[in-house]
Amino acid sequence: MTAEQAAFPSAAVAWIEQQLGGRVAALERMVVRREAWRADIERGDGSVQPVFLRIDRELAAGRPYPRNLARESALIRHLAGHDDIPTQQLHAWSPEHCVAIQSFEPGRADLNNASRAEQHDVMLHFMEIMAAMHRLDVRTMDLPQFEMPATPEDHSLLELRAVDDPRFAKLPVDSSAVLGAFGRRWLLNQVPRTVERTVLLQGDTGPGNFMFENHRVTAVVDWEWAHYGDPMEDIGNLWLRDFFTPSCAGDLTPYVRHYAARAGISVDRQKAIYYLAHQMVRSVITIPALVQRPDWKSTVALNLGYQAVCDLVCCEAIGMYHGMPEPDNELLDIPEREPAGELYEVLAKQLERGIAPHVQDAFARATAEGAARIVRYLERRHLHGAQADALEHSGIDTLLGTRHRDLTSARLDMKHALAQMPPGREPVVLRHLWGVARRNMQLMGPLVERWSECRLARLD
Repeated sequence: MTAEQAAFPSAAVAWIEQQLGGRVAALERMVVRREAWRADIERGDGSVQPVFLRIDRELAAGRPYPRNLARESALIRHLAGHDDIPTQQLHAWSPEHCVAIQSFEPGRADLNNASRAEQHDVMLHFMEIMAAMHRLDVRTMDLPQFEMPATPEDHSLLELRAVDDPRFAKLPVDSSAVLGAFGRRWLLNQVPRTVERTVLLQGDTGPGNFMFENHRVTAVVDWEWAHYGDPMEDIGNLWLRDFFTPSCAGDLTPYVRHYAARAGISVDRQKAIYYLAHQMVRSVITIPALVQRPDWKSTVALNLGYQAVCDLVCCEAIGMYHGMPEPDNELLDIPEREPAGELYEVLAKQLERGIAPHVQDAFARATAEGAARIVRYLERRHLHGAQADALEHSGIDTLLGTRHRDLTSARLDMKHALAQMPPGREPVVLRHLWGVARRNMQLMGPLVERWSECRLARLD
């Protein structure tokens, strides 16, 4: 057994071999935020079958999350009967090991790196798939752990409740937790009171979460956040996915119109913005658990950078809803060439030049490169963190009209105050939080470079 296999439960490896009638000849951890593996199954005739593995370690440990892998696997099995919604095949699901064996579908996921012509064709095809998904009659579905919204408000609030987890309350209150409290209150204040149709949503849909080849989508993947809801939520989700994997040349409008014509659904832009913010708020609420209590095998650098980007885009989305441009907040003065501490620089270079290039395993190499970026972030935090904290602290004191002895107590009071925030206070609080998010992006510069060119596309 290889070192890679040793990181994957050996009993689950034996189960996979039994299910597929072959030997696990290779097992490789994939470089993605949500744990996934590729396994090569070697059969007696010498043929090799690649498969895609998901594992839900929380469920296996007896800590089930509302959006768990058992639920997702049941949906994938259900969708196998719909030819107009291509998805991966579910070979097997183990409730004992909490492992799903899925087909390894042809194609690639990086639509942002395809030619403009292929981006256009693939996006049109995906809009047709999303329309087909939204035409399904959800009343005929019998999916475990899928709750039907009883009211228009439930189309938003059920999914907000899905990220409620008592474990989050035990985490230290950082700036993301304060923003999450604001976002939660904002979603309640602005909750839509109407819905045109209740549909099956992928929930995290768009570029990066489907495979494509030869100008066509080969499979829609990653159904973790699927649920019943308002079709405008998937428009908001699509908007966000395009931010991270730009594939529409900066304008989603023609693709959304193509979807609307196929689905027979009217597009409500303001509601789509609300649901763009909805996904960002849920991310802001959940990501601190990944960055404050990380497992050593997790994608720590990726999660840290993702947290900073999500905080900022959350503010941008809520600002867009209110027609607010980004406010002119005080930023950090970070020179292009820092008067760096030599130890930080040496550690980063050792990881970047002395270790990463010589590591063959892709996940291990990415981990070493990520560690180097974390070192460079820690250097910025060492040099400029006190200024960022002081600005956040004084901003909270001004908003609450109270002098706090330290930033921790200020954040706690702010979080509690936001639970009852009236709509009229939203713009002034958002201005403060937006400044905090922008300064955190400055500190996280080495960790957010991959998203430096990302922008929210136009949608009219």
